Order: sequence, then C-alpha cells, then structure tokens
Amino acid sequence: MTNARMTVSPERWKEMDDTERTWLIYDTLTSFDKRLTKVEHGGWLHKGLAFSGGVIGGAACYLGFRWGGLR
Repeated sequence: MTNARMTVSPERWKEMDDTERTWLIYDTLTSFDKRLTKVEHGGWLHKGLAFSGGVIGGAACYLGFRWGGLR
C-alpha cells in the first residue's frame, strides 16, 4: 500500500484494464482508511481543535444572525 496521493487522468483510466482499475480502487480505499483511522485516533489535540472550531463556527453563526437581523 502506498501513501502517495495519486490522480489518474481520464485518458489513463480508459487505457487501464479491469485488474489495474480494481487494484487502484483497492489501494485508494485502503490508503483512505489508514488516514481516516489516524484522524479518529488523533487524541486530545484533534478533539480539542474540532471542539474549538465548533465553538468559533457557532459564535460566528450567532453573530451573523444577530447582526443580519435574521433572529
């Protein structure tokens, strides 16, 4: 499994046979799963940043409605 992010052009995709396409899809999904697992188990830092972002976003939404007159 590679960790590289790879894009395949439409022309290259058309040239690939079914085995190559299947392998590329499998490799992409396993790489995605590995990265997602890292984020999920990131610990208190990721959770703290997500919480902070939620608070800031909520405050911005509240102020936008209040100042925009959309109570």
